[in-house]
Amino acid sequence: MNTSKGETMKKLASVSKQKLTGTNLESLMEMLASKDGMLRKKARISLVALGKQAVPSLTQVLQNSKLDHLRWEAAKTLGAIGDATAIPPLVKALEDSDHDVAWLAAIALKKFKKAAWPTLLRVLIKRRSDSVLLRQGAHHVLRNQKEDGFNDLLATLKKALESDTVPESTAIAAYDILKQMKVKS
Repeated sequence: MNTSKGETMKKLASVSKQKLTGTNLESLMEMLASKDGMLRKKARISLVALGKQAVPSLTQVLQNSKLDHLRWEAAKTLGAIGDATAIPPLVKALEDSDHDVAWLAAIALKKFKKAAWPTLLRVLIKRRSDSVLLRQGAHHVLRNQKEDGFNDLLATLKKALESDTVPESTAIAAYDILKQMKVKS
């Protein structure tokens, strides 16, 4: 970012007073990339206030930025916004090269509760649990979640995620939950 802190603060004040435009969203995304933690926090708060409008830009950053701190901010902001369209990129971010980004993606997914399950379970089935990062992230997402009619199945899946002796057991447990979800809906 090539602007001074003072100029950036003026931009942030201007954005909060104006109606959202593409330029304002771009300014907030630039501020989110700042090295100044307080400025990033203010940008994050403004992006959360924008809600769904900010999700496409944040998911693009989460998936494509080479800057760990920017992906970290995107994951944290997406979790705070809570829009379900962010679930697939957050599931993908469970395997982020930066452990902190993956952790924040898991925390964000926990907030979606059962709404995140189908995407997460399908990825677990497809990948056949070949990724330790995915298994750890999925375990963190599902830990402490309870849902009537699913608790035994969740316990089986969590146990399978903890064990790497029979990786197929994770896919089977994930499939069983998806099947039960279809029956219940």
